[in-house]
Amino acid sequence: MGALVGCGRVLIVVVNIIFLILGLVFFVAGLICQFGSSLLESYYKPALDSLESSLESQGFGDVDFSSFDLSDLIGGLAIFLICLGLFLIIVTVLGCCGACCKVKVMLIVYAIIVIALLVGEAIFIGILYGKPELIKDDIKSSLRKGIQSDYKGFNGTNVVSLGWNFIHREFDCCGVDGYTDYTGAAQWTIDYGAGGTLLIPITCCQEIPSSSDLSCATTPQNYLTKGCFDIVYDRLLGNMALVLGVCGGCAAFQVRTS
Repeated sequence: MGALVGCGRVLIVVVNIIFLILGLVFFVAGLICQFGSSLLESYYKPALDSLESSLESQGFGDVDFSSFDLSDLIGGLAIFLICLGLFLIIVTVLGCCGACCKVKVMLIVYAIIVIALLVGEAIFIGILYGKPELIKDDIKSSLRKGIQSDYKGFNGTNVVSLGWNFIHREFDCCGVDGYTDYTGAAQWTIDYGAGGTLLIPITCCQEIPSSSDLSCATTPQNYLTKGCFDIVYDRLLGNMALVLGVCGGCAAFQVRTS
């Protein structure tokens, strides 16, 4: 019996070391996103340079994207990663110290936290796949409001404009559900004189025009028809159930062995 208990403690420590590594990865990734955007510049700068070249070729003049800061775009995600990383580190320290030093109070607190996580995971998965509209509708509404209030178009240098223009080209999509999400956007410049009046963002064209011919955006025919939300949502959360299931299994194992 004593050997089994000892093996259980060793397994708790091993599993918690894995979670500790994950926590450190999340924490460091969050810090880099929040405070080290210069380290990530090599990943997004080519896209900005390509956008600048397209703008110049269409006669928009010199557009300076040098003030773009990635942390402004993903600041919320960075803070979430930092908090998640710290939380995992604290939980794993409780588990390891409780198992190694046989501190009963630590193990009890650890077990309560892990059980709460299991319940939270079950609720989240239930909502995510049983009633996804409860999550999707609020997110979509918030994204549309951002477009309507802050999107400035192809040559916009604010976070919302750059973010959506990048997403359009990266995922071959347009808007939240389609180009109509941009109709009536308060700051979007749509009148280009002889170039016509835009009905869709230029970045929603199948191919970014290399001249002042903006017909692809003034007569919506040759444009990206798919909305971006479902594409990005599926890529981010498509395997979430599997990931949470594995984490939940590890957590359940830890509760049992603690």
